[in-house]
Amino acid sequence: MSNSLPLLPLTVEELSASTCAAINALKTAGLSEDEATLKLEATFAAWLDADSTSDTLPRELHPLLAAAGWAEILPLSAYSAYTALIRKIEGKYVATRRDAAILLSQLPLILLLAKRFTASPARIAHLLGSADGRNPVSWRAIQTILVHFKIRNELDAVMVAELISSDEELATFEFGDADVATIVELLAEQSATFGLDAGFRESLSSLLAPAHGQPFIPYLQILLYVSVVDHFYDHPPEFIYTFKPRGLVANLVFSKFPGQLAPRGNPMLNNFKAVDRLTYDWAESREDNRIQAAALVTVVLGLSSLSFPARKQLSGNIRRGIFRFIEVRTPAEIIIPNARDLDGIRTFLGNVAVAPTGTRGIIEQRVTDFLSAMSHPDSAWRARGLGDPVNASNTSSRKLGDCDFQNAITHKCHAVEAHAGRLTDVYLEEHLRTLRLNLPKRMVEWSGISEIGEWSIEVLFIAHEDARSTRSDTLDLEIPCGLKVDTFNNASEAVLANTENDQDIFLDTFNKLIIAPLNAPNTPLFAKRKALELFQS
Repeated sequence: MSNSLPLLPLTVEELSASTCAAINALKTAGLSEDEATLKLEATFAAWLDADSTSDTLPRELHPLLAAAGWAEILPLSAYSAYTALIRKIEGKYVATRRDAAILLSQLPLILLLAKRFTASPARIAHLLGSADGRNPVSWRAIQTILVHFKIRNELDAVMVAELISSDEELATFEFGDADVATIVELLAEQSATFGLDAGFRESLSSLLAPAHGQPFIPYLQILLYVSVVDHFYDHPPEFIYTFKPRGLVANLVFSKFPGQLAPRGNPMLNNFKAVDRLTYDWAESREDNRIQAAALVTVVLGLSSLSFPARKQLSGNIRRGIFRFIEVRTPAEIIIPNARDLDGIRTFLGNVAVAPTGTRGIIEQRVTDFLSAMSHPDSAWRARGLGDPVNASNTSSRKLGDCDFQNAITHKCHAVEAHAGRLTDVYLEEHLRTLRLNLPKRMVEWSGISEIGEWSIEVLFIAHEDARSTRSDTLDLEIPCGLKVDTFNNASEAVLANTENDQDIFLDTFNKLIIAPLNAPNTPLFAKRKALELFQS
């Protein structure tokens, strides 16, 4: 005879112990061990296959659930809780009582995943369904089970508010004065680290900076909400209604987009009527925004493919990238006036040289752009990277520093790096890492101009203090490379010493490379305020 007892929601050890106890109880009533075993198996099988009116677990089966560890946290007995769960699941989520028992046989694992690994009902259902595709598991059935154990998968408004506040602060650290293109580039670099392909990058670009038209803000609101959930729960984010995206918490997230960007109403409810799961079929139905809808699906499914730690990390980057996007699209109403005389410039450069500006290197990089441009006035020097955001990747532009200057006549390249504060060995090596990555591509470029052996590089670091423990004036690269470190004070004094005959050029370059970028929409408000302070003597 087949044995259904292993379908009880018990661990292997609990099942063994409880079966022995139930057999011993029946033996006291005069049954042999074989008879007792047979009676238990037959009674449970008959109950599983009975019609729904006989929903009370037979008394002789009660001892089988006495060893259930999960029952310790419940006010009811294990058999009462089990019967109640069977009743809730049977018919509503599965076809038969036996199907309900098959699902509940995973109860110890379900509770472990929810409590120990913060897995959402949808994640648990996906894991169980992956193990046995013959019996699809509804996440709503898992949610019913968890609610019975007072495990509620909900977003706490206070915790979400704290997360958003932290993200808005960290966005400055991660993205600085990044424009939208740089936001996409930085997110793509992180996603590539986790093995996501170019399609993920292209989809991010479609959402944040579409080739045609404007970003469809409701999709970014939805992506922000999905990324918030990913911080708290191991959840397949394509299941968009598991966390009830309405009410206080949802409004808290969606309202981070100001009125001038976002249309009225709940973006989830407006775009997912009668849709429980984000799929490409849904995207195909969006005739007005099919490309961006497909991009949203690609990004969400890409996140879903990652392990929880990787998904949590990338979702956090995406949240902070979205906050940076909002800041770029709603620039602060502060205008820094153009410099009109050398005295104002001297004051500004002098104040920058005294100590780090506390702007995550934004002002220091703009000053470095200016100083290095003034040091390469000859038209033979071709600049690369001037005006780039602080965190812009060097890979796509192949620049060898924050900016560099190439002279095709003398076969020289001068790379310049800005560093706010003390330049230590660790910081120096990190700056040089990207130089080494991009050098081979530049060497291919240079070999098309002249023999590569004719070329040389000079790398200049401008910092507030040279704090290296070891000093060297060369770098071990494939072509000759010199290394210099200068301070903002010395570099500024050297440039200011040569202003007598070209004040108009000096003022024009200062306003072009420092004031104009600082006034740009991608410069954060705090950096603009600091720049105004630095003009005060």
